[in-house]
Amino acid sequence: MANLNPLEIKIKSVSLTKFNFTDKLNIMPQFVELSIYQSIFQPTIKCEMLVNDSIGLFVNYPFTGEEIVTIEYQQLSGVGITEPDIYSIEFIIKGIRDIAIDDRARSLMYIVDLISVEFLENTRRYVSHAYSDLVEDMAEKVYDKYIKENTESKFKKVKTFTKEQSIKVRSLVVPNLRPFSAIQWLAKHAVAKDYENHFVYLFFENLDGFHFITIQQIIEDALKIKDKLKEKKYKYVSDVELGRSTEKNADEELRAITNIVNNKRFSSIEKIMGGYYQSELFEISLLQKSYNSTPSELDYDKKPQFALDKNPLNTREYVDYVKNKPNKTEYANRIRYIVNNYEDFDDQNKSQPNYRYKFGNATRYLYAMNQIDLTITVPANMKLKAGEVIYCDIPENHGFNIVETDKYISGLYIISEVKQVLTAGNRAVTSLRINKDGYMTSLFEQ
Repeated sequence: MANLNPLEIKIKSVSLTKFNFTDKLNIMPQFVELSIYQSIFQPTIKCEMLVNDSIGLFVNYPFTGEEIVTIEYQQLSGVGITEPDIYSIEFIIKGIRDIAIDDRARSLMYIVDLISVEFLENTRRYVSHAYSDLVEDMAEKVYDKYIKENTESKFKKVKTFTKEQSIKVRSLVVPNLRPFSAIQWLAKHAVAKDYENHFVYLFFENLDGFHFITIQQIIEDALKIKDKLKEKKYKYVSDVELGRSTEKNADEELRAITNIVNNKRFSSIEKIMGGYYQSELFEISLLQKSYNSTPSELDYDKKPQFALDKNPLNTREYVDYVKNKPNKTEYANRIRYIVNNYEDFDDQNKSQPNYRYKFGNATRYLYAMNQIDLTITVPANMKLKAGEVIYCDIPENHGFNIVETDKYISGLYIISEVKQVLTAGNRAVTSLRINKDGYMTSLFEQ
């Protein structure tokens, strides 16, 4: 087996602190395992901590669920490391579950569900406010006022808020939503400045901070360094290959894939009904007493500018067949209706133009991302974050003696989820959920 902790990442301390920042207690002797989760589809980082409690924390501390949990970890080896830095992550307790009492009632085993400290402010307040601004600036104002202000004051914690520029100033009313839900709602309304190529806005937190950006911006940045990513590619290594290896390259060992799970490889019917091939947006204007229709179709020959891999996920004949031919008005595989009751005109005097730029493209792209969905296990590396792009060599899956790199699904992947597992015994491993939007090589057709 490959060394799953080559950087020697270890938990230095796990501590509980009362809500008034008194009675700090190191529970490292009770700590068993920690799993940290990041996802581009979730606004906050989550964590599960397994505890073996033989000192009666519920009674003697007492443990009430109000405590702040601080995780400190170190990376002991790696390039340029002489005096290892100590990294710290703070969480609030969301709940405690799966409490099991041992046979002699001398100890308890349970899981503590943890979540970023910002979530506390999210649960306390609602946003019901009218804004007239760029959508990304609205999102940052919601974050600053309803999340950052009190979190910084209470926990002395500051996290960055990265944002991507949208097309124009909008007038929107956030309809009484909790702050994180409000920012996710704004992401649905945001249309990027480069609306022809950027269209799927996300709001998520990783270990770098909070991000309000499009997937396409992430990919555009990655394409600029594609050669470097390919040079530092992740590659599946079997136990047989490891046994044959005579030279150990620490850098390559860090990027060894030791396990691959295919979460989903095909979703043909879902893609048809969901609008991957064809969709149509109807905008009904109550002010003008009219409607506008915007159809969108997958063009086999038109390659997207910013995509991980640009070759379509189906053959030309199949794409042409599953698309319905225009028949009066409502004919697409998926139809969405939007009712507008306020003024918002562009230079062409068309009501509500923004959604026309994003609905069809965003729908198609999200279903494309759902087509190739893998989970890979790699050596522990706390620098890997949700929202990054990596290059992977995936082997062909078959029973033949000679196994080559899969020419279709190898290539660039976006990391949609990261699971970091750290244990008390200094064992650590990283699992990545990775997705891609097309094939590296065009499909072979006879």
